[in-house]
Amino acid sequence: MDVGCCCHAVLMSEIAELPADVAMELWAERASRAESWVEPEAVESSTVPAPLLEADALHREQLLAQWEHAVAQVARWEAVTQRVLAEALDYALADGTQGATPDLRVRSMAAELACAAGMSDRTVAGHMADAAALRDRFASTYDAFAAGRVSRSQAMVIVDEGRGLDDDAARAEFESLVLDLATGPTTTGRLRMHAKALAEQLHPVTLAERHRVARQDRRVDVRAGDDGMGTVTAHLPAALAFGIHDRLTQMARTLRDTERDGDHDGISDDAATAAQVRTLDQLRADLFADLLLTGHPTADAADRDGDDGVGALRGIVQITVPVLTLIGQKSRTPAMLTGKCPIDPETARHLAGAASLWERVLTDPVTGAVVAADRRFPTEAQRRHLRARDEHCRFPGCRMPVWRCDIDHTVDHVHGGPTTGCNLAHLCRRHHMLKHHTHWTVHQDDHGTLTWTSPTGRTYADRAPPTLHFTPDHADVLSR
Repeated sequence: MDVGCCCHAVLMSEIAELPADVAMELWAERASRAESWVEPEAVESSTVPAPLLEADALHREQLLAQWEHAVAQVARWEAVTQRVLAEALDYALADGTQGATPDLRVRSMAAELACAAGMSDRTVAGHMADAAALRDRFASTYDAFAAGRVSRSQAMVIVDEGRGLDDDAARAEFESLVLDLATGPTTTGRLRMHAKALAEQLHPVTLAERHRVARQDRRVDVRAGDDGMGTVTAHLPAALAFGIHDRLTQMARTLRDTERDGDHDGISDDAATAAQVRTLDQLRADLFADLLLTGHPTADAADRDGDDGVGALRGIVQITVPVLTLIGQKSRTPAMLTGKCPIDPETARHLAGAASLWERVLTDPVTGAVVAADRRFPTEAQRRHLRARDEHCRFPGCRMPVWRCDIDHTVDHVHGGPTTGCNLAHLCRRHHMLKHHTHWTVHQDDHGTLTWTSPTGRTYADRAPPTLHFTPDHADVLSR
């Protein structure tokens, strides 16, 4: 970056200090062009645009050169990160000093890199595997990446699409053909399309056989979004995925027509249309949620089980609602889908009204830290306290919700660790095993803060997330 800035300063200085005779020639050229200007309609359609002035062309070339230089440098540094990640994986697999399984050693190394960079250790572990695949299975792509001839996104496209080619000769041919495309002026989208087609042509196993294996990876994922929203992603056979979308579309169009033409019980058609008609996207989303949350898995199961089978199951969410929000008053503190994201007050009150279990959480009025939790039936008090305090796994950066975690004794019970709130914390199975089977250690203070120490001696603190955040009201501040 310093080299690029220096170059820019020198070249711009040269433009500003043009020799007098050159400057006069440029001025004469501009004056000549101004005098010969004609109305646009008098110019023949075959006339080509005038070339850039010499100074403008030089500036444009400078910007282009700096851009190419910066892009190449970024690619080289990204290649360095791939090398480091691949070598970290090598180190973890070869290291026998920790006395753990290879998988746990990789987790330990990934956790160290993740904490140092403020990332998720699961993400880093995936990057380590990708980096090793790039280096070991796509050597030509790695070399082009390191030289700055292809970007990281282009390199990852080649790895992703060529990953299924286990035959070395087929993979080498694929890599050679795709690299010819990648080093030219092509986007990653077009590169992926061509790479996918080439991989299909060179793959020794038929698509039908590969699909039978790929079906085993079908799944549904969910992630929190902004403004109280979330995203559900289903990885399904393509025919089912497009079929689901098409059926939702057909149903959405039918409902849209009904909303436009139906009886609105005395409300004018214009008012009803403005208030009720939803877009196709909104209708598809509403139908998707309604069908999954209220429908029965299959018609056969509905006949067999009635209301007592799988179809009777309901989705479970845990929310934290401030008292003012719950009773309908304005509050600056949002309701929280615990461990995930804020949700709007109307949804929070609706869920609270239908809740089968209420928990009251008492917090410190200054820090917002949870000090106690109770409910009508005082059972499992410590578990409820920990659920309210932790919300998710207490390893730095991990967001696994508490109901999918283990409750761990920070100081092992067999070593005299007490079963008290300041010695218990939620850990997901991944980080629970990391604590017990690698050189990672953890200490918990009286306020529920966990301080993790990595095998290299670095420390990372994980503080219990405050359930409530106190902010001054602007009106009160102004009145003082």
